[in-house]
Amino acid sequence: MNKRSDHRIGVPSAVLVFLNLSLAKFLLIVPSFIVQEVGNSAWIVILLNGALSIGVFALIAVLYKPYVALGLGGMNMCSVGKFLGGAVNLVLVGIIITRGALLFRILVDALRTLEASDSSQEFMALFILVPVLVCVMKGFNVNVGISAIIIPFTIISVAIISAILMPHFRYDNLMPVLGEGPDKILFTLVKFGGFSELAFALTFSRYLSGYKTMRRSGFIGIGAITLITAVFTLMYCAAIPYPASKGFVFPLYQLSRLFMAGSFMQHLEPLVVFIWAGIVLCALATVVLAAGELLATSAGVKDGSGFAPLLVMSIFLGGMIPRSELSTYDAYRMVLKFSNYAYIVIIFIVVLIARGRKIENKIETV
Repeated sequence: MNKRSDHRIGVPSAVLVFLNLSLAKFLLIVPSFIVQEVGNSAWIVILLNGALSIGVFALIAVLYKPYVALGLGGMNMCSVGKFLGGAVNLVLVGIIITRGALLFRILVDALRTLEASDSSQEFMALFILVPVLVCVMKGFNVNVGISAIIIPFTIISVAIISAILMPHFRYDNLMPVLGEGPDKILFTLVKFGGFSELAFALTFSRYLSGYKTMRRSGFIGIGAITLITAVFTLMYCAAIPYPASKGFVFPLYQLSRLFMAGSFMQHLEPLVVFIWAGIVLCALATVVLAAGELLATSAGVKDGSGFAPLLVMSIFLGGMIPRSELSTYDAYRMVLKFSNYAYIVIIFIVVLIARGRKIENKIETV
């Protein structure tokens, strides 16, 4: 979305994009969704989902190889024509912004509930969205740089929390291993993650330093996301017995409440809130960057920064639509399920059309 330059990002930067998108939803709320579906086998679902995502990405990467320089938006335009391709891009933008809006609203409600109950939603929106807008206007590389600070801190913080929590882990909490049963695991497998990151990898592919970078960053990114989120979810399931674990909305915060150590406990809650705020801000900036990239491609312009205020305002307005916290969670759960299917269907259809029409010779014209 930033102004095009000859500078291309490498594998570490691309992996950070994967992580800041996924850690936001997985450390904030998604483990509770999965636990509600399959019980204490939620961590197995995440491992299997990661394996499935790697397989799907490997197939997509082979098919997408000639179009890395186009980006997903450019490939859509060349595959089915400017009108239909622009429409496909708008559909993707709608899905991306809807997911971002609901994630934004969840963070607003979480911050108001835990730290600032007297603050209005509009005030919290300014606190969250103004930094997002500034980051987006500075460009993709600035977002990656901020992620390089926030994400390692997040991972280290969660690792420290897990180490302190070890006395609270109970093997019995993980039994039976298959939770609600293998049928539930298979049914839940593709609902809550994996495929949205593939769409973002393809959207930003023209900023990567070639096909090998995209392929390596995809495998490393999906692997890292799977490992981190599976360990975190396993930690949650081991510390909170089922079915009690079904009743908590914010797993990371609930784990922090297990520390009953006087003043030390009071120092951990702000840390958890900082982790949430930091990773969600990075994720929302990436969401706006991706949506702006697709809109810029559809409009035939190289710089999509002009779309940033409109997209940020759309996130704010969309996030204010749900009437309550509960309706926000339900809407986010539904959108996650729908969008994962939508992403993979759209990507496969368009890339197969591109292959069939052999659009490689149009790369230079986009």
